[in-house]
Amino acid sequence: MASRGFTLIELITSIVLLSIVAISVTSFIGFAARMYVDVSEREQLLGQSRFAIERLSRELRSAAPNSVRIAGSGGLQCLEFTPFVLSGLYLQAPIGPDTATELELASSAGFAGVAGNERLVIYPRNAADIYDAAGPYNAVLSGITPDASGSVALANLAASHSFPQHSPERRFYLLASPISYCVQGSQLWRYSGYGFAATQPEPAVMGAGVLMAEGIRTAVIPSGLTFRYDAPVLNRNAVVHIVLNFGGTLTEDLFFNHEVHLPNVP
Repeated sequence: MASRGFTLIELITSIVLLSIVAISVTSFIGFAARMYVDVSEREQLLGQSRFAIERLSRELRSAAPNSVRIAGSGGLQCLEFTPFVLSGLYLQAPIGPDTATELELASSAGFAGVAGNERLVIYPRNAADIYDAAGPYNAVLSGITPDASGSVALANLAASHSFPQHSPERRFYLLASPISYCVQGSQLWRYSGYGFAATQPEPAVMGAGVLMAEGIRTAVIPSGLTFRYDAPVLNRNAVVHIVLNFGGTLTEDLFFNHEVHLPNVP
């Protein structure tokens, strides 16, 4: 009885068919793996971009009126603003030509977090009124003490001071240290704790920053500017426009065109 086996043609045909199946399976698995990597990278990029936009927006909403200023273009742009620790009303303040070392505040509550050395400003109308340490619109606070009656408080200044004019609402602001968000190439950095300066500082002199986001493409932003500031007018509050384009290694762009409205309360 003769034994049966594979002919050479059958063997070659089997090898070819198995190779086609293997190539098809490998291509399918490779395509699925690339899709997974792309989706994962897109989700990571979307998550970090949303975090950066949300963090910047929240901090901007606590910016003191007229404290926003922007410098730079292209691959280096910086947005600077000064958050306020506390805002309230005053009853009496030294307005020129009068000078004094204290202000009478309309309430004795809410000052528990005031440590002293904050900067107190009245009616700042532009960025220079905020950042110029030698300017008349701001003074260094040494502390706040409740009055004996308990209904008012006294804000003690580090030195005798005279403010140029009253706020229309008799409002004061206690300022924290300035904060800057800077786009440097493809990265977004946050800087804080560097103090006030009459001229807007650059990242090189602001100390160590915190990396907030990567994968930014500034070259394809339509306006060419990441940050734009519209000053307040009589019928509109101040507006900060934020345009960020995230791409990383992806072929498509993730555009964020965001507006933050800043109440202009004098």
